[in-house]
Amino acid sequence: MHIRPFSSVAAVLIAVWFTTAPAAQQRDPKQYQQTLENADRVAALQVDRVIATLGVSAGMRIADLGAGSGVFTIPLGRAAGATGKVFAIDIDAGLLAIVTEKAKAAGLANILPIIAGPMDPKVPEPVDLIFICDTMHHLPSQAEYVRQFGRLLKPGGRVAIIDFAPGRWPSGHESFTITPAHVDGWMKAAGFARTASHDFLATNFFQVYERAALRSGAR
Repeated sequence: MHIRPFSSVAAVLIAVWFTTAPAAQQRDPKQYQQTLENADRVAALQVDRVIATLGVSAGMRIADLGAGSGVFTIPLGRAAGATGKVFAIDIDAGLLAIVTEKAKAAGLANILPIIAGPMDPKVPEPVDLIFICDTMHHLPSQAEYVRQFGRLLKPGGRVAIIDFAPGRWPSGHESFTITPAHVDGWMKAAGFARTASHDFLATNFFQVYERAALRSGAR
């Protein structure tokens, strides 16, 4: 499949997460769903390959931060199976209602929507994977926000972060620009080490982190 350069979908403002609460309430979720599920965007994200690369399997607990309309949430739910759970986390109740509709249509009872607070994802139990796609750049005070990740993970749990690659930022998002190095710095300060970096996404960087103390203790 030919994927047009990301500039061709620059109007796709795919940061679901921390718009202001009033803006989230005023936005038409169904209309925004069309933006989030733009065919070029979905193709570029290579959803199935990302999930396979992360080794998501039956029984896993996953927190999908910035779940939006469920582009990753539903496939993650299928991969986690009936014994697993996927917490679909967002500040937009309208988008989470769409995720709920999709989960019901797909026969997935393992997806639980959660309306997050500004600085609290409200993950109800420790998870194996915190998954954050096109959302990190909109988190408030990222360095502070990621410090809570350690307590949200099971032992050996991971954080997977996907965001715009350098040079691929949509017009109008310049003030939100972050780099892989920024993410490395925030995560290191929070006690995490990068354990993988994947380069198969043409428009995004894709990095995985684990708690540094656990990594060093395992050697």
